Amino acid sequence: MRNIYIIIILFFSGLGYSQDISFSQAYVSGTYLNPALTGLFNGFVRVSTQYREQGRGGLNNIFKTYAISSDIKYNFRAFNKFSQDVLGIGIYFINDRVDLYDFNTNLISLSISYHKALGFRTKQFIGVGFQGGILQKNINREHLTFEDMFDKVGSYSFPTAEPGFSNNFAVGDFSLGLYYTISPNNSIKIGTGIAYQHFASPNISFYRKSENIENNNELYPKITYHASMDLKTRSFTTWQPRIRFVKQGPYMDFEAGSNLKMTSFNWDVVALHFGLSGHVIKDLESVNVGSIVPFFGLQYKNFMMGFSYDVVMTHVINSRRNLHTFEFSLSYLGEQTNEGLVCPEF
Repeated sequence: MRNIYIIIILFFSGLGYSQDISFSQAYVSGTYLNPALTGLFNGFVRVSTQYREQGRGGLNNIFKTYAISSDIKYNFRAFNKFSQDVLGIGIYFINDRVDLYDFNTNLISLSISYHKALGFRTKQFIGVGFQGGILQKNINREHLTFEDMFDKVGSYSFPTAEPGFSNNFAVGDFSLGLYYTISPNNSIKIGTGIAYQHFASPNISFYRKSENIENNNELYPKITYHASMDLKTRSFTTWQPRIRFVKQGPYMDFEAGSNLKMTSFNWDVVALHFGLSGHVIKDLESVNVGSIVPFFGLQYKNFMMGFSYDVVMTHVINSRRNLHTFEFSLSYLGEQTNEGLVCPEF
């Protein structure tokens, strides 16, 4: 029964921090992190996939998240043939599920961004992005049991008086983003951005059509601030510190960490990425160290693979078993160039 209560607590109430999907390798699906990151990469086209597995070791039925995204970049020269402005167009699809209950959250969104060149020598850009999509949720009611169904013998075979709810619905979802990047020389690139997501506060309650109980559960708008830097320290090494701050309703998550990128004699052929980051989270009652995330990545020509593992530092629902999280990503960058835009990886 513990898994039933977890589903109810996290998804049927307005207090579920896990209502919003999050990735450890946040920049892989950059368009999901911030709409203004659409088209912000060294190349013409980018295709990325992610798989995230959460709860192994703590739950009998783990959470699985699948994501695929793609965006393209155009050199926008409609008004000036020498312009360095960039136009980005992207799409992503995310599926978050718990198999036993057929509980699914699907999100598909289209995004567009425009990056205005501010300086030719220092390679400065400021960009704005907009995103619109559909958020859809569904669950199989036949796989749910409730306390009043217990027959006082050993099974949950009695009818339930639980109010009926919609097991499938979809709502619109919209986001905005800003991003600024500067590269004063070939050794350093700095980027910082902010996103305002779910600003329409869609109602995600399964009881949306019920009249006898509270039927409004608006998804909190989410504010995300992030910053990254690429600092080339030696001939074949690049230090990549980054921070990310997320606030959604009463909940906050602060992440800080760094990657170390090591390349071969040919910069574009092989690169190894090693990283470590930590999360400090604030929930309804306290502030805790949420997780420590080691990371390894391999880049070969236009392909990049990433592996991360969240070592959870806190316990959930009085359980001594941690909800560890594994994440894998695979990305492809087509027709790479050597432009001044900051292109965060993983």
